[in-house]
Amino acid sequence: MDILDIILLTLSLSIDNFAVSAASSCCGVKTGVKQILKVALSFSFTGLIFLSAGYYGGGKLLKFISSWDHIIGPLILFYLGAKMIKAAFSGKEEKSVCHRFDMNGLKVLLALAVATNIDVLAAGVSMAALEVKIFAVAVFLFLFVSSAVVLGFALGSKMGARFGDKMEAVGGAVLILLSLKIFLEG
Repeated sequence: MDILDIILLTLSLSIDNFAVSAASSCCGVKTGVKQILKVALSFSFTGLIFLSAGYYGGGKLLKFISSWDHIIGPLILFYLGAKMIKAAFSGKEEKSVCHRFDMNGLKVLLALAVATNIDVLAAGVSMAALEVKIFAVAVFLFLFVSSAVVLGFALGSKMGARFGDKMEAVGGAVLILLSLKIFLEG
């Protein structure tokens, strides 16, 4: 596997992180640099942990994970997406789902970090089978996931500022579509 292959692989593995970050920031929740950094590092380190677990855990881990990986991640994303859409159209003055499910809470942050990085686990197993040196993959994965989160927050917050509360429904739809994509690929 050459460097271009590694770049393309890690770039594609970071796309889910971008989508979740954009969806979670699009409904106007104020997010500072500290919070964006926390999410970027959480998602990136989760990716590194999953990459390493897949790489070093190999086949046994894949057998265990493959029975539920295409269900758990999509369920988490679908649930959050559905709640966002419901809140956007409910007309109630209650806190939006974005406020209740923002990434300031540890449970939500970890759930989304796991949901967006489950495919990295399988990539780690593949890297081991192909005898790829993991260091370059880990470096590019960390850089692309961190960048994807920052760009996702930037785009999502700009869209939220421009289109207001309706972006909560759009963010929810993005999460549902992402969950369906992951489920169908599984």
